[in-house]
Amino acid sequence: MEIHYKIKQKFSVNISNFENESISLNVSGKILILPLLLFPLLVYPYTDESHYSKTFQEIRFYRVFTPPYYNPTDTYVHYPVIYYFHGCGGSYQRSGTYSYADYGLTAPKAINKTDDVAYEFPNNAELENFVYNNEVIIISVDGSIAGIPGCGVYFPSQVDSWKGNYYNFSSYIRELISVVDLRYNTKTNPQYRAVSGLSMGGQMALWIAATNPHLFSSASEFCHSPSYYDVGEPSYLTTIDVTQLWRNFRGLPIRHTTTDRDYLRYYTEQLFATFEGAGFKNEYYLANFCKHYAARIDLQFNFHLNSFKQPKNTVACFSHVNLYPTFEVWGYHVSSNKKGNGWIYLHDVTKNGLGIYTRQRFPYANSLSEFDIKLTTPPNYIPYGSYTLSRYSYQNSAFSNQDIKADAMGKLTITSSGGMGEEIGIVGEGLQPPVFILTNTFNENIYLKPQIETPLFVDVVNLSTLPQTIEFTVSTENNDLLTILSQPKSVKVPAQSKVHIDSLVVIKGKALDDFKNTGYIKISAIIEGVEQDREHIIQVVVKNAVVNKSASIKIFDGRSEELALYKYDWNGWDHPFSSGIISEGTGNGNGKAEPDESFSVWIRPLPAIDQRDTTTWHPTTPVNWTLNPDIAVEEIIPHRFSTGRAILSAQISLHRKPTRENPVRIPLQVETLKVQYLENDCHRNTADNFNYIYYDLVIYQDGYAEIEKK
Repeated sequence: MEIHYKIKQKFSVNISNFENESISLNVSGKILILPLLLFPLLVYPYTDESHYSKTFQEIRFYRVFTPPYYNPTDTYVHYPVIYYFHGCGGSYQRSGTYSYADYGLTAPKAINKTDDVAYEFPNNAELENFVYNNEVIIISVDGSIAGIPGCGVYFPSQVDSWKGNYYNFSSYIRELISVVDLRYNTKTNPQYRAVSGLSMGGQMALWIAATNPHLFSSASEFCHSPSYYDVGEPSYLTTIDVTQLWRNFRGLPIRHTTTDRDYLRYYTEQLFATFEGAGFKNEYYLANFCKHYAARIDLQFNFHLNSFKQPKNTVACFSHVNLYPTFEVWGYHVSSNKKGNGWIYLHDVTKNGLGIYTRQRFPYANSLSEFDIKLTTPPNYIPYGSYTLSRYSYQNSAFSNQDIKADAMGKLTITSSGGMGEEIGIVGEGLQPPVFILTNTFNENIYLKPQIETPLFVDVVNLSTLPQTIEFTVSTENNDLLTILSQPKSVKVPAQSKVHIDSLVVIKGKALDDFKNTGYIKISAIIEGVEQDREHIIQVVVKNAVVNKSASIKIFDGRSEELALYKYDWNGWDHPFSSGIISEGTGNGNGKAEPDESFSVWIRPLPAIDQRDTTTWHPTTPVNWTLNPDIAVEEIIPHRFSTGRAILSAQISLHRKPTRENPVRIPLQVETLKVQYLENDCHRNTADNFNYIYYDLVIYQDGYAEIEKK
């Protein structure tokens, strides 16, 4: 038997003579004989590598953990790969800034490895032990960036007036995969590749998976950082809300792990609950550990090993949001001259068409201005075949047609003009008829009051050249939250036309605990007995009972005021009550909500999640505001009041002047915060907790606003 090892001195080793309880070492052509019992003390499997990155234009490093029997010369044996991203203050050499001893913890032992200072820091020993017990390679990626203060990782946008590379990790991961696949015996099919990370690295892992779902078989995060991070070059810098990335994960299993004493645990619980039922496998695990930490790596990475056993198939229908002007996903290549904070949105992409939209922010915001977008499809079509592009414009509700030919490979090139967007049907041989459910261009979400039977209305466009009879089916995986009370009747839609359906289906929601009040409905269709590839997924939020109690209101319409706030910084959680100057809105500053100005609404709510919180003020955002033609949301302003995630303040404008007979009503959501104390921690004794309260605001003819009492 012969086995190849890497040794600390980095020379090649061939092991033989097991029967004689000795090994032979080939070192620079000289044969050394050592007792077999001494050999395990010399094993040093991890390797630190470097390469020049064209993406980052600098030398980058990574650490490689290989199984004990890995032999680089044996090209017949190949291994799956897990890419791991460290957290705040860490690097490819460690998950964070701290050692185990810093928190009074005992470092885990690396099985059959020499003592190494690396094992005193998370999570080197755990990664070593996982590859020792499993046939897999782990790559620890370096996310550290010189010049970023504090955590010093991933997001240069944290630095005002940053000069230099903006570190597109979504692109870099493709470069790193190519380097690793060239240097190591890896299985290069995406079926055998996964991505994971801790804290800020957990968010980066999800972001990389969301922008490259076709490159991985699964993704996971430990104790993800929930902050809103800005990503991209200054010309298209865009704010990421990781909870909104559910749109990108169809066909990609996700797993979440946090610990019972993680100060960010409630954000991980919310993320898992937000993803549940969104059209992909979604798992959650709460580990027993005393701090913010990548706990039970073995269980998390076993999730990836199980995913490696499942074929990685191209999804028949997907959606994708991306902030970069140029990107590729599932074989579709997009290029544009996009500028500004916002997203290109490919919606319900199938062989017979797609929606192309833009959004400033999710789930609610206006579209971007128009700009050129070019999309090239995979080779899904007949080479040189003739097709018709049938379009429906959201801007003017107009239909149009365009003849187009596939290229020699069977690809189509489609152009669009951004803005509010359009639905584009592809009509041709062998394709299903393009029948689309239109998307709300401002706010896709549906908000339900609990236990109220609510009809769902939709608009359907038939972009084919023939009339179609459609049998819709509405379903949900969130049966504890949502009840489908009726199924749709068949709908007849003439060719090249739009039909409004007042009540496609009736649904009812149940009020559940916080974070469990988000679900999804899926609308499928059958045409002429054939189940269509397109699946339209809508997020549904069931509001807790709307509060009818009196609450104090302040309108900011171009004015400033010092308010009592529930606000705390790091190490300030024992005293979360402070004050701050709020300056929002554009108007005459008289504290009234009037036309021709933008304003924000701040509420002193009762009850808040923290019973001590009776005097502080909280910003609001409207919900289901696109069903209300009286208002628009002009901007969303984040406020960092805790160590977790910013809370949001919507800047609202009125489309009409309220009257006595017809005041303006705005359903509002308020996020309240709580310092949640923990027991038996080894890091900090509190967690950031939060919940949501719902109100109905009424604005009268004089601009006066109050909570509606029912």
